[in-house]
Amino acid sequence: MAGGSRKFQYRLAKVLTLREKKEDKVKREKAAAERERDRERDALDELKTRLTGAKKAIGNSLSAGQTANVQMGNDYAASLEKKIAEQEKKLKAAEAKVEELEKAKTLATRDVKILEKHQEKNKERWKLEEDRKDAIALNEMANQGYLKRVNRQNEEDEEEAERLAKIAAEEAAMAESPWISGLMATAQAENDRREALKKKDSKPQKNV
Repeated sequence: MAGGSRKFQYRLAKVLTLREKKEDKVKREKAAAERERDRERDALDELKTRLTGAKKAIGNSLSAGQTANVQMGNDYAASLEKKIAEQEKKLKAAEAKVEELEKAKTLATRDVKILEKHQEKNKERWKLEEDRKDAIALNEMANQGYLKRVNRQNEEDEEEAERLAKIAAEEAAMAESPWISGLMATAQAENDRREALKKKDSKPQKNV
């Protein structure tokens, strides 16, 4: 019954919503940063693979005495090494971005969990208060019902007392009326006569 039609309202609901949105945004940004980091890593691996091939080609040109090819190979390898150095910086920056966003995500998630726990505790306290209010309301309803029954019984008792008093008054009035008095006197006289006859009949007869 707790709360009835009442509904729990968290006073920091808007703040929680904002923090949840922030957490989602950071998660999306981190996922995008991870994809970018992976692309930079793949690009670096590709450059390293090309450098390995270039160095192998230079070795073959040396063995074959192809001086021109060796020079061209060295120039190409130097260009690749420069690109690899630049790509390593890009990868390092991408990894730093992922790490930064990971920390931001951890903080955002922590903030959300703090508010969620606060919301849950507030809801528990609200429920206890609503249960207390419901118990008081039920107790008051029970008391009101009892009082109604007592009042109704008192009213019925008063009505019965009035009815009996009315009957008694009517009987008293009848007893005091001349007609009732005459009737009672006649009945008493008749009763006395019968009693006298009984006494006379009960006396033994004398012999003549």
